Amino acid sequence: MLGLNEVTLKLRVLIVCLVLAGICLVASNAVFAHHGGAVYDMSKMTTVKGVVTEFQFINPHSQIFFDAKNDKGEVEKWIAEGNSGTALSRIGWKKDSLKPGDEITAIGNRSKNGSTTMHLRKLVLAGGEELPVDRDFEN
Repeated sequence: MLGLNEVTLKLRVLIVCLVLAGICLVASNAVFAHHGGAVYDMSKMTTVKGVVTEFQFINPHSQIFFDAKNDKGEVEKWIAEGNSGTALSRIGWKKDSLKPGDEITAIGNRSKNGSTTMHLRKLVLAGGEELPVDRDFEN
């Protein structure tokens, strides 16, 4: 027969295990959702011309921040999210591939919520040079 202290200890261990299992379940769901294309309209391509303000050559996703003028001539702040710095380095990118002031044309899938964010599919520099953004996508 188990004593009161042994029952209490087993109950505490069970509670800790259940809490940890719950945390793992929530975390794995968030990671899965992050890597889906659900936030971008994958059925349409958007083309935006602008000027780079910042380039983050990082993992898990690189980000190009740039200013672009809308139809009214107002400046909009855009973010183009690309592959990881590691993946881009494998296809020739370097951390200084883009610099503030560079003129670019970014082509990609815009966010479904209408924000000025896109999943980058193609990047063209001012001189017409295309920078590959994905080995698996036709550039």
